[in-house]
Amino acid sequence: MKAKTKPKKPDQPRYDLFSFTNDGNTVAVTQHGKDALERIYGSKSPAVNDGLFNQGYMTLNPKEVEPGANDVRGFFPAIVRDIEPRDAIERMLAVQMAATHVALIRQGGRMANAEQLPQFEAHERAFNKLARTYTAQMEALRKHRSGGKQTVTVQHVNVSDGGQAIVGNVDTGGEGWQ
Repeated sequence: MKAKTKPKKPDQPRYDLFSFTNDGNTVAVTQHGKDALERIYGSKSPAVNDGLFNQGYMTLNPKEVEPGANDVRGFFPAIVRDIEPRDAIERMLAVQMAATHVALIRQGGRMANAEQLPQFEAHERAFNKLARTYTAQMEALRKHRSGGKQTVTVQHVNVSDGGQAIVGNVDTGGEGWQ
């Protein structure tokens, strides 16, 4: 007969590069490695990395920076690390995207818990604006990374008998065209 084992508690989120302590008045963030922020944000400037790190936290509600279920302090550096910013524009955009995402999810919760129609409608408007903003931020990141070039891939083309297919750039105007 097997001995019963207690169900394992889920591990607390692990943010490899940071640990957090809270003495009730202030939250302290300890970096693991002098270059932790540089590895996340990618700038050689400690002032840039520190600034972006702190700006992410400025957007959080105090309830979101307490140990426990609502603790999202590790989200900002983790999501920026996952986006892998390549330059200053992408670093700032990654922090903005993380902040927009947190605000969007926060508004979704408020909308879900609204008890009166005017509250619901106000939260819904804010939610929709944030969702559009986030989509615009993703598009801005995509355009920045691609240099503004759009790529279209055609996977299947049918050309009937007597037809012609042109592969390449086609100009439909200019001198000589009427």
